Amino acid sequence: MACVLSLLLAVPVLRSQSVVFSHDGGFYADTFSLAMRVEYAPAGCGPFAIHYTLNGNEPTECDTLYRGPLPITSDCYSRANLYRVQTVPDDRWYEPRGVERVVVVRAAAFDTAGNRRSAVNTVSFLIDSLLGRRIQLPVVSLCADSLSLFDHDTGIFMRGYFFNPAMPYSSGNYFQKGRMWERRASFAYYDSAGTALEQDCGLRVHGNSQRVLAQKGLSLYARRDYGEPSFNHAFFPNRRQEAFRRLVLRPWKTSWSAAGVEDWLCQRIADSLRFDNLASRPVVLFLNGEYWGVYFLEEKADEHYVAERHGTDKDSVDLLSYWGNEVENGSPARWNALYNWLQHADLSRQKDYDYLASQVDIDALTDYILMQLLVLNDDWPVNNVRFWAAGDRRWRWIFFDGDGTFSSFPDNSIMLDYMTCNIPRKSSHTSPHATLLFRRLYANEAFRQRSLRRMGELVDSHFAYRRTSPLLWQIAAEVEPEVPHQIARFDTPASMTRWRVALEVIDDFLRDEPRAMMEGYARYFNLTAPAAETFAAYDRYGRQLLPPGSREEQLQSLPPGSYFLQYDDRRTETRKVTR
Repeated sequence: MACVLSLLLAVPVLRSQSVVFSHDGGFYADTFSLAMRVEYAPAGCGPFAIHYTLNGNEPTECDTLYRGPLPITSDCYSRANLYRVQTVPDDRWYEPRGVERVVVVRAAAFDTAGNRRSAVNTVSFLIDSLLGRRIQLPVVSLCADSLSLFDHDTGIFMRGYFFNPAMPYSSGNYFQKGRMWERRASFAYYDSAGTALEQDCGLRVHGNSQRVLAQKGLSLYARRDYGEPSFNHAFFPNRRQEAFRRLVLRPWKTSWSAAGVEDWLCQRIADSLRFDNLASRPVVLFLNGEYWGVYFLEEKADEHYVAERHGTDKDSVDLLSYWGNEVENGSPARWNALYNWLQHADLSRQKDYDYLASQVDIDALTDYILMQLLVLNDDWPVNNVRFWAAGDRRWRWIFFDGDGTFSSFPDNSIMLDYMTCNIPRKSSHTSPHATLLFRRLYANEAFRQRSLRRMGELVDSHFAYRRTSPLLWQIAAEVEPEVPHQIARFDTPASMTRWRVALEVIDDFLRDEPRAMMEGYARYFNLTAPAAETFAAYDRYGRQLLPPGSREEQLQSLPPGSYFLQYDDRRTETRKVTR
């Protein structure tokens, strides 16, 4: 009890001093000894003792006293066995036989009265000789007091106090939201170059219905209260941005298939399209030193994201979700006014169309719609909708959560029915409220024609199989070494065979479905689809391997190698077949 009370006493922490470690956190080939010292102790303020923990908890004066260099071996692994704590409804529980571990050391300086007088310093050590391997992906290590995560009343990972057995999939501590359910945590990001970033942050459970999964989504909040107002690191190779106020850790288990990579693939395809999308990359997560599987570190689609990406003031951003039913930031007044106008608008009239174009970024919205259709997002348009406006900036949509994509429908017109539905309660995927904007917009003949032309451009460029298939297999190669460990930890996917089959299903989709969707789109709206580009193919010796009039799927049947293509309009291109 004395140890707990000491944390509650209003004893000032001397920010000018800290515990310093002899080794930085990160990857090491073999074991070593760790030394600690108190730095910058003002005269008259000592002596100070260092106490440390190895289980992820913040140290108190009751924890181990540092007396000399600490050998960093498997003896330092946490024995908490958090993986055995049930954090889901009974029928969702899976307990692995064991988990990999890394060494986490948390240390602070205490005065002779037992009061903590420094911030807690935290490092994580990934030792190849102990793990038996070198982890290829970047690693995120999170440490938080076990009471913050696993206590019945306060633990954000638990069913706990707020669990209702009558509603097992929508109740529990992990469904609580807001700052009251944010917990202080230590965040570290390590890559092959060594320590990239270590700082404290806020931690919350992220997502909607997936909160019942054992591998939970997590939101990370940088705040001055925790020390740093931003995560200052260029996490994403495809973003120049080097400071992020919020980040998300999306778990592998939220994927609707065994492939696990659908959202990441969507974001990579969408990178150069005209709507907003999220930077993402795979990482391995360790929680209080225990292996927690493959996650995707991603930007958080909130007002800070908008401000950082578009140079706006976050306080001026109106950010809405569920077609205005939820307000993430700002006010719904501007959207409500537009929505009310849409209910009586006739966009076949140029005047009404021009007004909508003054309020909505039509080009960005067009690409956003076409993206959802071309990946056959089965969790849209009711769900996963977030959009924003700020000052004189028009409404724009953010693409996020592509977990339910790349799975062929019996008929792709089902997806178009979702988008244009005007029948209440027809399906949980759609509603007249969610489709009003689309129904009004597609009343404009010129828009329908332009959108079909744009779809043709996307099918021949961003969604061309020659681009998307190599991208898929590049992504798969990047995560493949970690998939067996994800399987062992969370039984998802069920096996490497299931994983590879799921990837093949996506590859088949990428080859066939985008053009099939374009043709179905044209039929649905009574338009004329552009013809598929055809070509003749030659090897490097000039020998014709495919005759004029050949199409993409025929090219992919050739052995891996580089080929010279001559299109019907006499354009030429060198193309590489990778598999």
